[in-house]
Amino acid sequence: MPNLTLEQCQNCVGPGWAGLIAEIYAALPEDAFVAQVKEKFGGLRFYIGAGTAELHDLIEDVEARSYTVCESCGKHGKPREGGWILTLCDECNE
Repeated sequence: MPNLTLEQCQNCVGPGWAGLIAEIYAALPEDAFVAQVKEKFGGLRFYIGAGTAELHDLIEDVEARSYTVCESCGKHGKPREGGWILTLCDECNE
């Protein structure tokens, strides 16, 4: 069982990335160890213990896609600078 539940993982970042987190979480084996989930430089970071190459490829793909999903609402977004880099849609950026 992962050390962080799906809900705990989703609470580590904005609600707009809940679906991205769920996609990774659904692929985790029962004995997966989720070490940390966070936003860094406008992108999702999902850290696990050992995993298959396929699982690490999925995580890398989802992390890359996070740069196009608003962390706040889940709509199409892009990284925005202003002190802290966040990926936001036009509406949430205002």
